Amino acid sequence: MTAVRGFTADLYRSLAAASGDGNVVCAPYSVALALAMTRAGAGAGSATADEMDAVLHAPQPRPAALDNGLNTVDQVLAARYRNGDGVRTSRLSIANALWTRLDPGLRSSFEDTLAGCYGAAAHPVDFRGATEAARQEINAWASQRTDAKIPELLQPGSVGADTTLVLTNTIYLKAPWTYPFSAPATATAPFTRDDGRIVDVPLMRGPFDRMGYLEGDGWRAVDVPFADGALAMAVVLPTAPGLASVEARLDETWLGALLSGFQFRDVRLRLPKWTFRLPARLGGTLSALGMPTAFTDAADFTAMSTEPSLKIDDVVHETFIGVDEKGTEAAAASAVIIRPPSVPSGPDFFVDRPFLYVVHDRSTGVPLFIGRVHDPSVTGAA
Repeated sequence: MTAVRGFTADLYRSLAAASGDGNVVCAPYSVALALAMTRAGAGAGSATADEMDAVLHAPQPRPAALDNGLNTVDQVLAARYRNGDGVRTSRLSIANALWTRLDPGLRSSFEDTLAGCYGAAAHPVDFRGATEAARQEINAWASQRTDAKIPELLQPGSVGADTTLVLTNTIYLKAPWTYPFSAPATATAPFTRDDGRIVDVPLMRGPFDRMGYLEGDGWRAVDVPFADGALAMAVVLPTAPGLASVEARLDETWLGALLSGFQFRDVRLRLPKWTFRLPARLGGTLSALGMPTAFTDAADFTAMSTEPSLKIDDVVHETFIGVDEKGTEAAAASAVIIRPPSVPSGPDFFVDRPFLYVVHDRSTGVPLFIGRVHDPSVTGAA
């Protein structure tokens, strides 16, 4: 849907700019779900609601169209992937939850929206009397739903005795390639970073046939399919050195055209293996994107709780991705913390320099994970 693609482009550009020339991975769909649940508690007609709608690219009528649209996408994805085993078929699972203080005074309309549109049940925890136990319970929930790939979403000190609510989302993906790569364990190839440094990285080899292929102004891309053909990873490679010129084009229109424009070709593909993890605190990023009021004492979340003066304390997000010969495993978790104020016959596609990638559901055009690889040999944020 266009709202998710628009938010994906905005969030990715912000994180990419903040990361300099480093690797990037994020799951904007996860962040969007956590924020949309939070938006359901914003006061009608408030600056808080208007700013969050703008950042989320919410369609009219607001907020019902956003809640119902995300619910529809979630139901489509759940029906398509809920029975996948991650070995022969793609497995994708998404979960939402609401963690509340023992006496939050939640409004019934807010709880009904979260339960009906997001499947988010309320879990009472004792933030005030057992803060650390509450943090560990939330982390255990996220870890269990991401196959332990996100073991500690909430770092020590991220919640306190005055925490009122935490809204969480997790996404977990394990998907085998339609055509598994082959490569000897010792196979490496040079990969040229944008700063000119050359690193030797493990190289996975095709050739593959009948793969999505697309060329644009200054770039070309392949769409590498996962088993069953419903999911794919779009890999965008600049045709001249420097990924920044491609990233500068990234918006909802460009992303939508990319994900819907592939034509099947025989492609001979070479792709590096990589594993990367990126934790991020998104409060400053989201404020800069256009929703600063939600983080201030002027925030209006009166549709969430009878307790006055609630505001977002922080939005935390962590993403993991691992890509090898067999397939891709990726996981993400997001939390909004609420506190009171205070192939041979076709083209060669050798990925030997920084590239952009988007894991997406083909039929809906929803991007699930997006990132860039500047150096495949780096496994975590500096």
